[in-house]
Amino acid sequence: MEKIFENFYMITLPMPFRLKHVHVFALVHDGGVALFDTGVNSPETFLKLESSLKQIGRTIHDIDQVYVSHFHTDHCGIAGRIKELSGAVIYMSPVDAARILSDQQGDLNVKLLRTFYRLHGLTERSIESLVRLLKFFQKATIPFEADQYLEAHEYQTLGDKKFEILPAPGHTRGQVCFFFRNEGILLSCDHVLPQITPNLSPDPYHPGFRPLQSFIESLQEMENLPVSRVYPAHGDPFADLKGRVEEIIAHHRERRGLILDSVTAAPKTAYRVSQDIFGEALPEFDQFLAVNETYSHLLELQEEGLVREEQTEHHLLYRAGSL
Repeated sequence: MEKIFENFYMITLPMPFRLKHVHVFALVHDGGVALFDTGVNSPETFLKLESSLKQIGRTIHDIDQVYVSHFHTDHCGIAGRIKELSGAVIYMSPVDAARILSDQQGDLNVKLLRTFYRLHGLTERSIESLVRLLKFFQKATIPFEADQYLEAHEYQTLGDKKFEILPAPGHTRGQVCFFFRNEGILLSCDHVLPQITPNLSPDPYHPGFRPLQSFIESLQEMENLPVSRVYPAHGDPFADLKGRVEEIIAHHRERRGLILDSVTAAPKTAYRVSQDIFGEALPEFDQFLAVNETYSHLLELQEEGLVREEQTEHHLLYRAGSL
């Protein structure tokens, strides 16, 4: 656990995924504790959170507010349990609150997902593996409903601390970050990470969503904020927000070029393009992530008129050139 400033702490929680950890944040205020994200639903996570709060003289029962950055299970997995134990009020963006509610009601549209990923060339084996995994993730989060919605650029006050809700779509449609302007602290969640970039995924339920465009635009809106320290959900805190944003945008500019080269060579599915970019030996879940990111770039290349989409009997193919 790391003290950020008086009564504000970063707590590192374990998780059983490749990233191994997620950071959550606890702000002690007015006798209570506001928690920013919660970690995954696992006994290890709960025990670690409990022991960390004990170090600052607090317990799970003192948590009176939970601010959830987005609907992924490593960020809200135990929000429901915390609410049950302490009566905490849960805050989320309306977009991701609706998504988590849909997931918890079992509304995974398997037919839609199969159709979408089959069109883009993913193998039947990988699609079935993906469906199983998404169903597992649905059940991995303890059910809860948001009590209050977080609106873009609104301010919340906790004791003598005030923070702004910053919209950060891209990784999900409704992700938000938390900016403590007076302290120069940005909780960047999964939006700005120090060593890696967040996966950008289309939303088959909302085909108009353009994850890459949303991601880049929200990065550009944040890059000049007066931030002295960035606290991400994964990886070490860092100081140079503008420099990191520029690196991420340059990374996606380079990837854009590689994807354009791939479809210039021959018409391909998004899956086949992803193999050119990420390799052919990826585990099944990573194949899914690679297709998502590749498709996000192909969407933008189509908007620019540099790539066109063609429907065959079974697949969507992408080739260089406008209609």
